[in-house]
Amino acid sequence: MKTLGFKNYELAPVGNFLGELKLKARASRGRSKLLKLISDKNKEYNEEIDDVRKTYFEADENGDLKVENDNYVLKKGGDTSKLNTELQELMNEKSVIDCTEYLEKFNALCQELLDYPYELDNQAALIYDLLMDKLEKLEKEGN
Repeated sequence: MKTLGFKNYELAPVGNFLGELKLKARASRGRSKLLKLISDKNKEYNEEIDDVRKTYFEADENGDLKVENDNYVLKKGGDTSKLNTELQELMNEKSVIDCTEYLEKFNALCQELLDYPYELDNQAALIYDLLMDKLEKLEKEGN
């Protein structure tokens, strides 16, 4: 099975970066498929964050977390250091995306990004580097 692996905290920035790229044809289709898969994984990650938070914060009768002064209301005896530890562990967990079905499209995306004609700076350049490392590894495994 051919996979891409990202830490959970990398999912949203990579997805946002992909959405900003100017791509055509097969590379654009590869981006669209990858964006969908990343979005699904990010949704799972956010649901897991909510599950952790529900352990530490009070909820109203609808199950929504209570908010006071723009902050969630900590349950009595709630330990924020344990909460932070759990959230940190969740952020750093690896999210694995099965690429087998779209390998050709992801390879086209990789090839297009190798010669990407637009300048990237700061955070975009870092995300580009991360994404290219993953796509190049995937491409080598596919051959």
